[in-house]
Amino acid sequence: MKNKITNSKEKFKVLFVYPNLMLQTTFPLAISILSALLKQNGYDVDIFDTTFYKTEEIASDEYRVKNLQIAKFTLGPEFRNLKDKKQMFIDFTTKIQEYKPNLIAFSVLEDLYPLALELINISSRFKIPTIVGGLFPTFAPEKVIANEGIDIICIGDGEEAILELCDSLSSGSDYTRILNLWVKKEGEVFKNPIRAPRDINLNPPPDFLLFDERRFYRPMKGRVYRMGLVETNRGCVYTCSYCNSYGQTKIYKERIGKKYFRIKDIGIIHDEIKILVEKYKVEFIYFTAEVLLLMNKNYMKDFVRMYKKFNLPFFCQNRAEVINEETANCLVEMNCHSCSLGIEHGNEEFRAKVLNRKVSNQTYLDAVRCLQKTNITISVNNIVGFPDETRELVFDSISLNRKFKVFQINAYYFTPYHGTELRKYCLEKGYIKEDTQTSYITKDTILNMPTLSAEEIRGLVRTFTLYA
Repeated sequence: MKNKITNSKEKFKVLFVYPNLMLQTTFPLAISILSALLKQNGYDVDIFDTTFYKTEEIASDEYRVKNLQIAKFTLGPEFRNLKDKKQMFIDFTTKIQEYKPNLIAFSVLEDLYPLALELINISSRFKIPTIVGGLFPTFAPEKVIANEGIDIICIGDGEEAILELCDSLSSGSDYTRILNLWVKKEGEVFKNPIRAPRDINLNPPPDFLLFDERRFYRPMKGRVYRMGLVETNRGCVYTCSYCNSYGQTKIYKERIGKKYFRIKDIGIIHDEIKILVEKYKVEFIYFTAEVLLLMNKNYMKDFVRMYKKFNLPFFCQNRAEVINEETANCLVEMNCHSCSLGIEHGNEEFRAKVLNRKVSNQTYLDAVRCLQKTNITISVNNIVGFPDETRELVFDSISLNRKFKVFQINAYYFTPYHGTELRKYCLEKGYIKEDTQTSYITKDTILNMPTLSAEEIRGLVRTFTLYA
C-alpha cells in the first residue's frame, strides 16, 4: 500500500527527480515549467538533480573533446570534485526522508532510463506514489509502466495532467481517469487517452530557482556564460525519420487529430526574457526551439523589434530551409551570437530516402553562405552510423562539409530512439534488439550492421572534423 495522502494542498509536496548526464548544465525546461505551475497553484516543490554527481567516467562535452570536435575547456573550480555515485544514492535517500514528499515525479530521457531505474529502486522502498514523464514514457509506455516501482506515467504534455493529479491526490479523490496518464492501481493499468496539446501561453515563467545555481553556467564557443532558456515554440513541423519530435506530431495527429506545433505570443516571450535579465541576471539567451525561425514574416518582424530591447547575445537552432538573406539579417539585428544548422547527411538521395529530409545540398550551401556574410558564429551538425550507411556515404557527408566555412563541424552517433521511424527499421533489420539500451549521441553507437562496424563508426566520428 502507498502511504496515505494528506488532504491539505498547502502540505502536499512534490519531489521532482531529474536523472541527467553529468555536468550537462542546461536547464530541463519541462521541470522548470511544471514547478512554476505547481507553486502557482499552492503546492510545495523540491528537486533531486544528478547533474553534479560523477555518474560517468567523462562528461558528454568531454566526449566531443575526445572526438576532436571542440577544444579542451575548463568550467571552473566549482564544477570539480563531484560527489561519487554511491553518495548520490545516499543523498537521494536522505532527501526523501527529510522532505517527505507526497508525490515523486521523474522526468526521463531514454538514454538516462537506466540511471532513473536505479533511483526508482530506492524511492520505491518509501511507498510514495511515483510518476514518470518525458519522451521515453511517451514513446515506450508499456516498457516503463511495467516497472514495479512506477505507479503512473505521463504521455505527451504534462502541465494539466500533473496539476490534476496533485489536486486528486491532495483531496483523496480518484485519479485513475486523468487524461495523458496511465495509472497502475490494484493490479490494473488505466490507459487514458491524451488531451489536446497544452496552450503554452498559459504557462507561468519557468522556475529556475529550483535548481543549483551552477546550472546557469554553460560553455559557448570558448567562453562560459550565465545563460537563460526561453521557449518560443513547442514541437516541429518537419518529418525526420530519426527524430522523435516527429513521433510526437504523429501521436497527436493520429489519436486526436490535433497539431502538436505551437508558437508562443511575443508579449509573453518578452516578459520571460525580462525576468531572466532582471531576476536571474543572465547575460546570454538560449532559445530552445528546434527551429527558431519557424514563424511568418509579420511575427518575425514583431519578434525582432521585441528582442532588440534586450540585445543579449543568443544561441539558436535552425533548418537551412528557413535561412535566407532576410532571415539572416533578422538574426544579426537581434544580436545572434551562434546559429546551429542540422546537415545530418551529405548524400541527397540517402538523406531523402532514409532520413526523410527532402532538401538539396545547394540549399545547405546557400544557407551557410547567407550566414557567412554576418558575424554570427556558425556550427553544423552531422550524424554518422545511420542504418545501411557505408563508408562511402559517410565521405559524401565529409565532402559536403568541406565546402562550408564555419566555426564548428560536429559529428554525432546515430541513435535509434523510441518513437522514430528508423528505430522500427533497425529492429526489422536486426541491427538492434528490442531491449538494446540507447547511448547518448556523443558517446557511442549501438548498431550492429554489415555495412559499417561499430569500430568503423567510432573511427569516422573521431576523424570526421579532421577530414572535413
